[in-house]
Amino acid sequence: MLALVDFSFEFAGRYLYKNAGWHIKPSEKIGLVGLNGTGKSTLLRVVAGEFDLREGSLSKSSSLKMGFLNQDLLSLEFHESVRDVVMAGRDDLVIIDTEINQLLHELETEYDDKRINRLTDLQDQFGQLGGYDWQSQGDKILEGLGFTTEMLEKPLKEFSGGWRMRAMLGRLLLQAPDLLLLDEPTNHLDLPTIEWLENYLSDYQGTYVIVSHDRFFLDKTVNRIAEVAHQQLYHYKGNFSDYLDQKDERDEMLQRRFENQQTYIKQQMQFISRFRYKASKSTAVQSRVKMLNKIDRIELKDKERGDFDIKFNIRVNPGKQIVDMDGVSKSYGDLHILHDTRGQIMRGDKIAIVGANGKGKSTLLRMMHGSEPHEGNVELGWNVESAFFAQHQLEALNLKNDLLNELGTVSAEYTEKELRTVLGCFLFTGQEVFKKVKVLSGGEKSRLALAKTLITQSNFLLLDEPTNHLDMFSTSVLAEALENYQGTIIFVSHDRTFISRVANKIWWIENGKIKEYLGTFDEFNEWNSNRIVENIPIVKAAPVHKVEIKVGEPTLKKSTLSKNQIQRLEQDMEKYESEIKEIEIRNNKLTDLMQSVEVSSNSEKLMEVMDAHKANLELMIQLQAKYDETMEAWLLSQE
Repeated sequence: MLALVDFSFEFAGRYLYKNAGWHIKPSEKIGLVGLNGTGKSTLLRVVAGEFDLREGSLSKSSSLKMGFLNQDLLSLEFHESVRDVVMAGRDDLVIIDTEINQLLHELETEYDDKRINRLTDLQDQFGQLGGYDWQSQGDKILEGLGFTTEMLEKPLKEFSGGWRMRAMLGRLLLQAPDLLLLDEPTNHLDLPTIEWLENYLSDYQGTYVIVSHDRFFLDKTVNRIAEVAHQQLYHYKGNFSDYLDQKDERDEMLQRRFENQQTYIKQQMQFISRFRYKASKSTAVQSRVKMLNKIDRIELKDKERGDFDIKFNIRVNPGKQIVDMDGVSKSYGDLHILHDTRGQIMRGDKIAIVGANGKGKSTLLRMMHGSEPHEGNVELGWNVESAFFAQHQLEALNLKNDLLNELGTVSAEYTEKELRTVLGCFLFTGQEVFKKVKVLSGGEKSRLALAKTLITQSNFLLLDEPTNHLDMFSTSVLAEALENYQGTIIFVSHDRTFISRVANKIWWIENGKIKEYLGTFDEFNEWNSNRIVENIPIVKAAPVHKVEIKVGEPTLKKSTLSKNQIQRLEQDMEKYESEIKEIEIRNNKLTDLMQSVEVSSNSEKLMEVMDAHKANLELMIQLQAKYDETMEAWLLSQE
């Protein structure tokens, strides 16, 4: 499908790749991983043809169709509606559809065989290209990406960058290219949408390459891993977890081979040194010298990122209760977020707030911080010292400082070594610590603001999407530090691996109330799947009133049944019709549930829902038989 052979790529005076190689084969679903700054996004641009190679070659089929989702798409402005922008992804169908509509309009006044034949050809071509499912497929993708019906007709330019990126992702998915390149596709998605995308990609027929720092997402979507390290590409079969196991095995094997080789070399050098000046051993010595010169030396490469051991301490111990919320309500016009709800955070809680975007997760954090007006009481407990991280805190950074000095403004207690260690965890290494804040990108400023928040020695941390601009390594270091943190945390995150490691309680907002699950994220997911299934009960039919009809006698006359019996037959028919309709509604819900992420990804829950669906079908067949029997009796009474 596509091959990069012996290629090198230099950027800003530094080689990102040196004599590397990569072959992408049909049906491969590849996760491209590596530390920040190693060149993953650059490599996607090379594959997409945006960057030219000066060394090496890129070969691909002339008919290969590629689609590239990258962060540059955030800056594009479209005056068309969301639906039109996404549907235009299939420009081949747009052109045909436009000509079909034009011909239909012309045929209203000018009917001739030429136009009819052209219309027939276009309609056949339209159907062969999937045109008759085109718009419904596009609407299905947009719904999965979180767009409501009302949003689809609004101009895309009116939406935030995150929603624009969702629309561009939808446009690419509708195109269904042979090779799909996705650079951080989950960056602007909430958990339900990420899960929908996982499901969608699992059924994707083409080949794709995904750059992502979401380990859980990669485990669900890829069957190959390409790791960027030491200016090379290393290839592994399986998902991300398989890659970690194989990488550990490879590193251990390489270490053993290196140690064995070093032992062998040492032994030969000892022999050479011992018998170098003995004439009787000169031939053997020369033989071993030549052998050592020819040996292919094994090299152990240094880790691209060193080990970090950081701790976030607390200055003072707080009381038992950290936050008490009572009778809290919050609305934005007609949008009601919370209504007369309450909640408590106790010392040692590490709470993850989960749910779809727009449900009020970040609003809840701001209310606890005291920066969001609301109704009701939100009180911090005794000795509680809070620190809040959110995107707006970037404005509080002093642009004139370098990174080291800016981090040092938090407290004079930290040594330069300690500050450098913290900055290293957040992807600032070497001479980068002397960069001025004013030259940092938005993502770099976000990482610096997060670092400042975490070293305040506060005993209550409020964190809004703390892992957004971190790579897997830094996210893992942060998770470990927060696991060992002695204070209390409440945070919003869409990184399921991070949530699973840090949280010991789960909060979500449902019907204007704060709901709480006491347990880990994995336990919450299992409980929530059970809850969904239990909320779709099997409909039980009411007892059937039997009407005795004598079989084998002459045709039943109207006078055979009394008026009361006929009235009972009519009532029974209405009741059966109502029960059958109710079961149909329930089974439609069960069908939707079988296709949902929560159930389809869990084989045990899927079987439960399928059993419920089957039981309802059997019940509906029984009711239909009773209805037919009653209908026959009623018809006989009318003769």
